Amino acid sequence: MNTLVAPTPEAGSKPAQILDAAGKLFLDHGYGAVSMDAVAKMANVSKATLYAHFGSKDELFRAMVACVSKGQTLVAICEEAKRLDVADGLRLIARHFADLVMSPRAMAGYRVVVGEAHRFPELAQAFYEAGPAKTMEQIVGYMVEVNRKGQLSIPDPQLAAEQLVGLVKSHTHLRYMLCLADRPSEQELNRIIDGAVNLFIKGYAA
Repeated sequence: MNTLVAPTPEAGSKPAQILDAAGKLFLDHGYGAVSMDAVAKMANVSKATLYAHFGSKDELFRAMVACVSKGQTLVAICEEAKRLDVADGLRLIARHFADLVMSPRAMAGYRVVVGEAHRFPELAQAFYEAGPAKTMEQIVGYMVEVNRKGQLSIPDPQLAAEQLVGLVKSHTHLRYMLCLADRPSEQELNRIIDGAVNLFIKGYAA
């Protein structure tokens, strides 16, 4: 399996400046429209310094994607949810998942990776394994636990986790990703989450 390791340069260092500049450029304009000259200019470093830390545009793009996927997991949230009433636990997971996938940075990173998946299939796979797959694994673990406790009757935890995620993303995520709508308001998110949780609990009632 491919892996992504996010670099952790010291704050204020040249690599940190370069990654910050590259992130802004790649997320705003995509891979193809960004040149190493543009990155060097925005980072206020020479091209020699840029290539000393990142040997190619591909390498820099990989580092940027690793930084975007870093931290996109729900480990602590799912563990907390297991200690709550099932409705509250599901709402906690659904809310944090919605905030995660609909954050401007996550959405920009998703658009870039999807747009370049045909050029970087291994990178797309690594991005999926580092972020979305780990999140799904944690939600599946929650489904296994509530089924074990008898709070819900879930014969297929993987399917149930995917259904919950689909209900939360609804059509809103697609419209937002395609820039056909802005990020949903708090009121709209709450409406989507409450509807998803209520339907889920009824569908998997013990």
